[in-house]
Amino acid sequence: MESQKIWADILSDIKLNVSTSVFRTWFSGSKALEFKDGVDKKLLIVAVKNNFLKEHLEKRFLPVICGSAQKRMKTAVEVVFVVSPVGEEKSHREPLFTGIAQRVIVKKGAEILNPNYTFENFVVGASNNLSFLAAKTTASAGGSGYNPLFIYGPTGVGKTHLLHAVGNEFLQNTLDGKALYVSAEKFTNDYLESLVNKTQIAFRTKYRGLDLLLIDDIQFLAGKESTQDEFFHTFNELVLSQKQVVIVADRHPKDLGRIKERLVSRFVGGLAVDVGLPDLEMRMGILKLKCQEKGAQIDEATIRYIAESCEGGARELEGSLISALSLVKLTGGKASFDDIKKAAASNRQSQKPDTGKVLSGVCMHFGLKKADICGKSRKAKINLARQAAMYFLRKEAGLSLVQIGDLLGGRDHSTVIHAVEKVERMAVNKNFGDEILRIRNRISS
Repeated sequence: MESQKIWADILSDIKLNVSTSVFRTWFSGSKALEFKDGVDKKLLIVAVKNNFLKEHLEKRFLPVICGSAQKRMKTAVEVVFVVSPVGEEKSHREPLFTGIAQRVIVKKGAEILNPNYTFENFVVGASNNLSFLAAKTTASAGGSGYNPLFIYGPTGVGKTHLLHAVGNEFLQNTLDGKALYVSAEKFTNDYLESLVNKTQIAFRTKYRGLDLLLIDDIQFLAGKESTQDEFFHTFNELVLSQKQVVIVADRHPKDLGRIKERLVSRFVGGLAVDVGLPDLEMRMGILKLKCQEKGAQIDEATIRYIAESCEGGARELEGSLISALSLVKLTGGKASFDDIKKAAASNRQSQKPDTGKVLSGVCMHFGLKKADICGKSRKAKINLARQAAMYFLRKEAGLSLVQIGDLLGGRDHSTVIHAVEKVERMAVNKNFGDEILRIRNRISS
């Protein structure tokens, strides 16, 4: 009761110095939990609803709050904000300091949003303009816009960045909204754990009580039938309640192999937008932004060279840039342009092998010729080698489904999807997994 009275007095002081709208936005729903004696000062612990409120109060109002507390109590007072949803105050009744105050930080492990992924630092170009606008609209529409929003594209082009940006923007625009970012793998693991521990009610409360569900790599639900059923019901519950769902995958919903038709129909019932590989101008923009974020300077010629020689996504660009910046730092800024070019080229080679090396490595492992796996033979050994080649061309070389099909005898993209998924399933087996590892080492050597 003492802590609540002190906090009420402080709020009275704050209310006199800010507008009604500011007070309601930042202080409504806050509640004092404890007031204790520390080593050299008093300690007041205040609960707020989410991390965004906590960070903003600490950054903008903490000096004023501590000043008011000290004036009221006639002694030094440290005010500590913690995240504690309504009804969970008891969890903070445990000792919160031993000698000195300990900050209470709420962490969600893999479910936490990355604060560095925002719309402001997302480089927009022709290849991602539509997906950017759709994500931006979705973040502020709150379930009344595109639902679901389905973002797809190859690895490293910024899909996950957009997913986190939607979450960060949503939390900035709401005081008590509930958002959750998970991968499809995390969703699966949570579901299986709920079955083992008989906690399905808690699982469903967690996922169906959200205002925004952000789910990454949905293609990894392929073949997991019971998990797909659970996700289907979760999806329906959220959408029917006008809660927003945003989904990311590496391919269009209709190209998702071994995903149930009723789920695919739900995915295409919203808006599906693709994120493509960046063009030259956009790649240069990404590199310049990365330099700003790292507080580094690099000349225009080097930026252009990296942008021209890296035709992949932002992840590949950043890898080449880091190699170049590291060389500049290690040489005290004396690295020549040719040295930097070599460093960037070395990084690209370690990232993605060319198609020729992939095919050569696969053929050598199986004792076949390129003409065999590009031909029409359906012999078991040749077919397995062909599927392995498709897998590595997709996962290691980063080729599109169409490119792989064309390269291996003009095969349909659905054949490539089936091959990649089959190799992934078979790789779980130790013997075949060892074979895949040996092929990978051959390709990367």
